[in-house]
This record gives sequence, C-alpha cells and structure tokens, in this order.
Amino acid sequence: MAGGLAGFLLTKWRSWILLNDSWSSKWWYSTVHIVTVTVGAGVLSLPTVMAYFGWALGTMLLVGFLILSLMCYWQLIQMHETEHGHRFDRYHELGQHILGRHLGFWLIAPLQAIAQVGIDTVYIIAGANSLEHVYSLFDKCKELDVHKCKGINLTYWMILFMGVQLLLSQLPHFQSITWVSFIAAVTAIGYCTLAWVGILIKQPTSSALSSGSAASAPTQCFQNVGHGYPQGSEAHLAFGIFTSLGKLAFAAAAGHNIALEIQATIPSTTRHPSKRAMWRGILVAYLVVAFCYLPVALVGYKVYGDETRDLCSGLDNVLLRLRNPKPMIVLADLMVFIHLCGSYQVLAMPLFSNFETLVERMFKFEANLKHRMIMRSIYVVFTFLLAASLPFFSDLQAFFGGFAIVPTTYVIPSVLWHLERKPERYSPQWIANLICISFGTVVMFTSTTGGLRSLILKREKSKPFS
Repeated sequence: MAGGLAGFLLTKWRSWILLNDSWSSKWWYSTVHIVTVTVGAGVLSLPTVMAYFGWALGTMLLVGFLILSLMCYWQLIQMHETEHGHRFDRYHELGQHILGRHLGFWLIAPLQAIAQVGIDTVYIIAGANSLEHVYSLFDKCKELDVHKCKGINLTYWMILFMGVQLLLSQLPHFQSITWVSFIAAVTAIGYCTLAWVGILIKQPTSSALSSGSAASAPTQCFQNVGHGYPQGSEAHLAFGIFTSLGKLAFAAAAGHNIALEIQATIPSTTRHPSKRAMWRGILVAYLVVAFCYLPVALVGYKVYGDETRDLCSGLDNVLLRLRNPKPMIVLADLMVFIHLCGSYQVLAMPLFSNFETLVERMFKFEANLKHRMIMRSIYVVFTFLLAASLPFFSDLQAFFGGFAIVPTTYVIPSVLWHLERKPERYSPQWIANLICISFGTVVMFTSTTGGLRSLILKREKSKPFS
C-alpha cells in the first residue's frame, strides 16, 4: 500500500497542469506568493516572542531565523532542476530522487501536508479574531462593562472565513490565484505598517485591552513597562521559551513547503534557468518580509515590554491590544482578514492538486468541476472544524511551527542538499548545513513540546466551538 501511494505521486502525469496551467510565470509571481505565505499572522505575535528573549537575543534570533530560512530556500531552488533538465515540481519528488522512492515520499509528503493544514487552521483562527475585534470596536456594551458582554461566538466568525474559502477554493490552479495572492501581499504590508504605526501614535491603556476572546486581560497591564529578562519558575520559563521558538519558526518560514510548486510555474531554459528567476523573486520577497517583521517586533516590544509574556499573555496578537484610532485599527484588521484569505489558498493549492491527482489515479476518472467542489470543500470544512475545536492562535503556532514547519523548512532541505551536493567537510557550506540541521532539530523538539503542553492545558479549561 505504501509503495502504491508513493508510486501514484512519483510518476509524471499531465494532470499536474492543475497546478501550473502553463509554464509562463514571471519572477515577481514568486515574490507575491512568498510574501503572501511568509508574512502571516505570526508577525503579530513577535512582540510577545521578543519579551522572552530581550533586545539582543530576540533580535539575533529573529534575524537568524530569516537568514537560515533564506539559505534553505536557496538550497531548494538550486535542486529543483537537474543538469539534464528534469524538474522536481513537488517537494516530495525531490525527496524521492535523493532518498529513494518510498522513504522520500513518506518522510516529506505527510509533514508537508501537516504543515499546510496547520497553517491554514491557524489562519482561520486569526482571521476570525480580526473580525471579532472589528465587531468589538463598535459594540457599545464593551465600553460599559466587558464582563457582561457575550458578543458573537468566535465560531461564527470562523464560519464567515470558511465561507470565503469555499468560494476561493474553486479557482483551479496557482496561476488563477495570482491576483488573490497579489491583493493578499499588499494587505500584508499594509496591516504590518498600520500595526506598528498604531502602537506608536496611540499607546494602549488598561481600558483598551478588551477585545473578543482576549477580553479578560488584567487591568494592570502596560502601566509599568519593563524590558528585563523573564522571571518565574524554571518550568514556566522553559516552556515559554520553547513556545516562543515555535512562534518564531512559524513566523519566519512557511513558503518552503510550496517553494518547488511555485518554481514549477516558471519556465526554464538553458540560458534562463528557473532558479535565477525564483531566487530573484525570493530575495525581493525577503526584503519585504524584513520591512514588515522588524518594525512590528521592535516597536511592539518597546511599547509593551515584558508584560506581554505574563499578565497579558492572552493578547499575543498585537492588533488586539489597540482600539484607537478606530478607523486605522478597523482597516488593519480587515487587511489581516483579506491577507489570510489569500494566504490560505496559496498554501492549500498544492494539497488540492495532490489530492485530486491521487483520487483520479486511484479511481481511474478525470475530475470535473463537481468533483473539485466536493473534494476542496471537504478540506475547507476540515480545517474549520480543527480551528473551532482548538481556537488557540499562539499555541497552535508553536505546535505546528515545531512539529511540521521546522523540519520541512530547516532540516530536510539541508539534509537533501548534503546528500545531493556533498559539500566538502568543514567547508562554509558544510558548516552552515550542520548548524541548520542541528539548530532545526533542537527547535523542532522544544517548540513542539511547549506548544503541545499549552494546547493540553488550555483545552482542558475550554469548550469546543466556543
């Protein structure tokens, strides 16, 4: 059975056109897609992450994650095409080429799918939180007595997000969602900019902290802001650091899971190989990512300080702390929603194609619009049910960041590069690979443990679909 499934997805098949439509994408298409999937909702929790590491270490870790992420992108796109012109249009195809038919498939494909499902699930929660925050800004009851305000159940906002995804998921292939991805990339830059500008021009007070599911934050938050290193029990601090590493991994990387699929849409010739266009697109994308991440992380930490990790830990999303100026915050929240709608689709498209290809091969039929509607709607509903059952934004970030995103982003690309290109021992490439694999393995276990612990503790105290 394992060999059969691996074989289904190993053989080249013209139905892969579902993902490409035509091999005519430009270099900036990759910029748009990478910005869309990388600048996710994880950027809004960076001030809280900084509070666990302080100015120096926090900044070094954030920049370090981005550099390692960029290095692993370079490795993947260099291995996308062999010297003879054979292209590995899917992540697991590259793994099968280097690790073998079965090991390559079963090592990469499940983790890749879990990462994409996990990120999409987190995006449903973040999108719903943004809509809930907009609603709370115009809810007069919240201004009078937050503890007596029930508001609208978060699940209903998730249903609204799911409805948008049910419509967008019917777009057939990557090139058909380029316009969606472009809008998402623009709005990502917009809400990141509005977030740190909003923090600077209107620092929050205790009365401004109630927003949706985070309404129970203590009133003493942010009155005596400090920037010291965390205090408390060793277990509490250790798991806080573990969770923060997972959040960093989640924020700094997500596109590696679909990098080869994006590169597959770019034409490649001897004179103009696809790796050049892809690399140019990624470099531009990471300049945009740095522009978005660093101001949010540094300005947010400067204003909120170390209180974010203790008294106000329920408000990891930096936008949920702000209520004024109201028009700016509403616009930023709506931009978050729009961006996450597009990012969800970019991450889901390879899964759609893989699943449809597998079903067509297994049951010997050519999928039509009806089949596509059914199969893709099942995926959207599944991620909604998962999000509604575990509506814990930051903890799911840490768990999926460690369990699936770290290995597919930092560990596996470096292992594949080491086996395929065989860098000389103790050369700069060899040392960089060793650092990336070692660091990624440590973060994978620690952040998964921290995120899982937080999920278990919160799940015991909450009700599903609440």
